[in-house]
Amino acid sequence: MVMLRPLLPICMVVLIAACSRPAIPLLEDLNARENLSAYRIEQVRGTRDGDKLDAEATLGDGTSQLTLEMHFAIRTPTTILTSGTWQWNRDGVTRTGDLAERSVMFLGGQDGPPSVGGRFDLLDSSGLHAYRVNIPTTQLKVKLALPPR
Repeated sequence: MVMLRPLLPICMVVLIAACSRPAIPLLEDLNARENLSAYRIEQVRGTRDGDKLDAEATLGDGTSQLTLEMHFAIRTPTTILTSGTWQWNRDGVTRTGDLAERSVMFLGGQDGPPSVGGRFDLLDSSGLHAYRVNIPTTQLKVKLALPPR
């Protein structure tokens, strides 16, 4: 028993590391052709108006930029994406498409700005799920002024 005592801290560290979940990438290629791990969130902003929330998220890797425009309906018990589009300026080419919701997390912001996050798929021109964006729940401190829908 005396010999095992020095190994106890090492075993605890290994156990804790083994039980932790792997980090979810911010942007992933669903066809596993590209490594998109360099992308970071540049800005998430939005405005709540009653039971509607308009939000915009911008991701970039230093050379290209992906912008998601999202419109949510705030409902009890869940908030849903009612419409969304994406625009990706990459390698001198601009691509666009629609968003599909995988999951949404909304916190109402009763004591401050609302927060939103979730998992969204970027649909390609044929409607196939090509990429997935995983936005952590983020407080919308910067207001967004979008044209009326």
